[in-house]
Amino acid sequence: MEVLLVDDQAITVQVHAAAVRKTFSGAKVHTAVDLPEALQIASGHALDLVLLDLLLPTCNGIEALQRFRRAYPAVPVLIVSANEDRARIQECLAAGARGYVPKSSAIVDLPAAMKTVIAGGHYSPPQRPGVH
Repeated sequence: MEVLLVDDQAITVQVHAAAVRKTFSGAKVHTAVDLPEALQIASGHALDLVLLDLLLPTCNGIEALQRFRRAYPAVPVLIVSANEDRARIQECLAAGARGYVPKSSAIVDLPAAMKTVIAGGHYSPPQRPGVH
């Protein structure tokens, strides 16, 4: 199992890496801080999953997802973002993300989402009161 974490915040990467290793014993975790680095890493590895933040230094918003999906359409992408807007979540799922986990989610949501996506399913966060 090889997983790529794409996020420019070191603490987030460390937490996600720990979650990946706990969820998938023996997983190899690669990290990238921006989309060009992510694309370069993906070219040299048989990735099973990508966790992608939408706010990256060189490519913001859904553009990063779209560019990654065009380059590697077979690799499932799970968005992990601070944005909880339902329209943004639906936009990402429509653009090819296999799931979306808000960073405000409970810690148990990330492993559940990763397992769902790896198994071929789609993960959408439950709607929380007051979030549109």
